[in-house]
Amino acid sequence: MQRANLVAQTLRQTPGIASKNVFLMDEPGEITRIYYGTYLRRSNQKTGRRTTPQKMRDDLALIRQLGDESGNRFFVRAMPVLKPLPDAGNPQWKLSKVQATYSLQIAVFEPTDKIHDYKSAAADFCSYLRKQGYEAYYHHASASSMVTVGAFGPDAAYRKSDGLTYYRDEVLTLQQDELLKHNLVNGAIVKVKTPDGDVAVPSALVEIPRNGAAQPW
Repeated sequence: MQRANLVAQTLRQTPGIASKNVFLMDEPGEITRIYYGTYLRRSNQKTGRRTTPQKMRDDLALIRQLGDESGNRFFVRAMPVLKPLPDAGNPQWKLSKVQATYSLQIAVFEPTDKIHDYKSAAADFCSYLRKQGYEAYYHHASASSMVTVGAFGPDAAYRKSDGLTYYRDEVLTLQQDELLKHNLVNGAIVKVKTPDGDVAVPSALVEIPRNGAAQPW
């Protein structure tokens, strides 16, 4: 952080750079990132790809060419990324604090043109479930947040000789609940094509994260 602050301070004093647009984020794993600016990238309705505003193009070109007299470029690997958001939600409901092996993932929230603060969306859904009496948790990742319900030991899922995964009765009981039976994306049921037709994606057990993202069983 100390070294990044020195770099950021120099960047703020560089001609063509708006000092107020330079900010830093200290992240887990002793990593500090330097960011510049905030831009709105809407999705192209035909291609589904996000557009790149001209202002972002211009700023990116300027920052990438900054260097010293010897030709060394300081930020040649600069790239557009999602703006980091502060964590949201009751800290006591963080999934990483749960002393168990698995939890049932029932929802994922991702940034879209309509939902930018996906962390708050996940935290709000977690809060709603808590008010309904469910043991709900949230987990924020760099580009999405998930909501889970319940805490289970290592025997909650198992494989038989046929190679398929099976859940114990306590997990199956939760999946019979109308609120918990699907793995929602931004609050909507998502369907996938199968030989038997379109099938809604069901909720599923995930490993409770410790030093990274939760992993599906």
